[in-house]
Amino acid sequence: MASCAAASTERVTQALLQVTPLRKEITMVSQERLDHLAQFTDEHLAYHEAGHAVIHHLQGGTILRLSIERNDPKQGMHPAKQPTPTESADHQKALRDLVALLVAGEVAATIHGAPENVVEAGGRVDREHAIRRAAELDVDEATARAMIEAEWPRVRDRLEEPTNWKLVDSLAQHLVRQKVLDADQIRATLSP
Repeated sequence: MASCAAASTERVTQALLQVTPLRKEITMVSQERLDHLAQFTDEHLAYHEAGHAVIHHLQGGTILRLSIERNDPKQGMHPAKQPTPTESADHQKALRDLVALLVAGEVAATIHGAPENVVEAGGRVDREHAIRRAAELDVDEATARAMIEAEWPRVRDRLEEPTNWKLVDSLAQHLVRQKVLDADQIRATLSP
């Protein structure tokens, strides 16, 4: 009986030893994310995420969830599943649309008047994501960066249109108040 209990304790100990390093790694990543998000006010996060959402909406996409809650593992904008650029019939158009979507947060923060260091910090992750997705289509980094720079003013012009900026502003204000919006709340805000 004692040997059975000892064997069981040993198995549990071994299992914990295997899981503990993983848990520490997850905590470190989570802390890095929290440290990154700490430099933004709720308003900065809200306008950034609202910019992504409005461009995605204008491209015909559906947004399932928006969150500016810092402790939310699903913080950010979550669109409905759609083909990736590599799965699309027109790879280049799909990549341009994705790049536009990814720079939209940075653009919206700029239009709203966020400090430059906040805009850059918010856009850094999105720009890196755009470069990685472009690489999936064998687009080199210099060309991907050129695409980002070409899409930036197009997205700015689109978001500065009064009707579109009203959508960004309304969505951002809802996010600041509620922190998390579901698909129905987003749809109600984006519908005329």
